[in-house]
Order: sequence, then structure tokens, then C-alpha cells
Amino acid sequence: MAAEIELSGLDELLNKLQQMSDKAGRVENKALKAAAQPIADEMKSLVNASSIDHLHIRDNIKISGVKSKDGIKYIEIGPGKETNWRAKFLEWGTSKMPAKPFVQISYEHKKKDVLEIMKQTIAEAFGS
Repeated sequence: MAAEIELSGLDELLNKLQQMSDKAGRVENKALKAAAQPIADEMKSLVNASSIDHLHIRDNIKISGVKSKDGIKYIEIGPGKETNWRAKFLEWGTSKMPAKPFVQISYEHKKKDVLEIMKQTIAEAFGS
């Protein structure tokens, strides 16, 4: 005894699923970028700047493009290459100077906002 099953519209369904998958990736990238901005802004507000005329860490806070490692997307937020070496001294201190952290504290201050921004961006994209 055998049952015969006919599927119609399977190609259309698979095409729709692929389109949703493509959109989900773009939305995920957009949400990550949007959520990074409040952290970068907080870093800029917390890091001190001297009166010396040079590139300050505050003016060199960068948000990277979306990166991926082991299938997990992420964004790097922090001082650019030009000032990163100085930022390490502030964040962790030295034997002659206490730490004046601004990177980790910025994340801690803004993590609730980040989650809310990501939720809102994703909900808007999918009409929820």
C-alpha cells in the first residue's frame, strides 16, 4: 500500500524562505550598527581629552563594519589605530597611573539601550 503525495508551490515557498533569510541578514547588520552608536557616544563622553593639539582618543572612536566569526556577527567599537595604544593606558592603567576606564563602562551603561535598539530595529523591519 503506497500513498501518493503531490506538493505544489514548493519552489515558491523555498524562494520566499530564501528572501526572508537574505532580509534577516541585512536587518541583523542594520540592528548591530544602530545599537553600536550609543556605546560609541558614551565612550566619547567619558574619555578625557588633553589641551595638547593632537588627535584625541575622543575624536578617534570608531565603529567597525559588521564582522563574523564562527557564524556569529559582531561590531567593534573603540579607539582607532592611531590612538588605540594610548587608550590602553587609560583603560587599564600603568604602574605609574591608575586606570580611568571608559570602554567597558560605556558598554555597561548602554547595554539595556543596545538591546532595546536591536529589538526595535528588527521589529520595524519585519512589521511587528
